[in-house]
Amino acid sequence: MNNSSYEYSLNRKNLETYEWDNVWIEHAEKDDITRVLYIGDSISCGTRGVATRQSAGKAYFDGFGTSKAVDNPYFCESVRIFAKQEGYRSAVLFNNGLHGWHLDDEKEYPGYYEKTVVFFLDLFKPTPLFLVLTTSVADKKQDLRVQKRNEAVKIIAGKYGLETIDFYFPAASDPSLLSGDGVHFTGNGYEILAKTAIDALKNIIM
Repeated sequence: MNNSSYEYSLNRKNLETYEWDNVWIEHAEKDDITRVLYIGDSISCGTRGVATRQSAGKAYFDGFGTSKAVDNPYFCESVRIFAKQEGYRSAVLFNNGLHGWHLDDEKEYPGYYEKTVVFFLDLFKPTPLFLVLTTSVADKKQDLRVQKRNEAVKIIAGKYGLETIDFYFPAASDPSLLSGDGVHFTGNGYEILAKTAIDALKNIIM
């Protein structure tokens, strides 16, 4: 047991078994093409490259995927450092719903999520910020938690006049898009998520 971890000191909860960051900048030397920064979980890592391919040379999707939850005090600062290296972007996508299960969905998660959104609005202004609804999962009890979190995200989006991108619907309507672990997606599933993102960004990706 890692009693020195920040989560344990705050609320007697340990970090996840595997803590990770997955960062990616497409063709970092290029500065003449639309860039989309997707900040998210492992689903974002699977979607990012597919979206770049689907854009057919019109946009690069960079990525900051992480296991860090929205209450992690290093999350926002890690994104800030990455954004400095990326240099510029034309849109930012954000979702983090499949991490931070130690947070109460109604009493804690919305507050931490909103603080993160406010941070991103300041960090990336005037770049448009889109809030991505968390993907459906096969476990019914866990999926109910996802739905509660997505409702909170919708409320926060309305409060700040932000658009949402619905990544929940695809697997909720067609569970065959999920891989064997019930969380991640099949190749076809990632194709659908990428198309959903690109359709939402059609006014930015010309």
